[in-house]
Amino acid sequence: MKVSRKKALQSLVTGFVAVPSLSQANTNAELSRFKEEFSEAWKSSKKYTLTIYNQMPEEKMEFKYTPESFSWRTQFVHCIVFTTAQLCGRLNIPNPNESKEKKQGYWKTLTKTELEQELIGFYGWVEKVVTETHTEKLLQMENYAGGQIPIWRLFCALENHIIHHRGQAICYLRLNGVTPEGYIGW
Repeated sequence: MKVSRKKALQSLVTGFVAVPSLSQANTNAELSRFKEEFSEAWKSSKKYTLTIYNQMPEEKMEFKYTPESFSWRTQFVHCIVFTTAQLCGRLNIPNPNESKEKKQGYWKTLTKTELEQELIGFYGWVEKVVTETHTEKLLQMENYAGGQIPIWRLFCALENHIIHHRGQAICYLRLNGVTPEGYIGW
């Protein structure tokens, strides 16, 4: 088969044009899969966080194992406030807690049930943010922990941060004679 120079060049150009399209399609598929997998893991995180949170008696909300440590309450408030601030700042979206944080002592005045509702709302908000964030933004690189990561990995890093504080909360339960309910995995 004889191929003319013109046909060969057309084939090459067509190939170069198609490769980025295929790459973009793969990226979109991978990010779509990430959103699905993160959503599933996030629902599990919510369930386990609420299971741990609800095991501490309300009278122990201000428990600290040392004077400089976070209180039981602050373990969970910190997860809400830190995660929300990180996402809002990096994604340039409004902070849903802004008006609450302007009220002095807002987080300290919440009952156990009210803080549980804040946790539920927080988990729902993060789920909405991850599903509504556009592909280009998820791929955007951000400084984090001395390096650079894409925004999609930031969601994972922030969930890891929650895991860290949930682990501390498990220790708080044990220090108060509460045997934590079993681990909830994926």
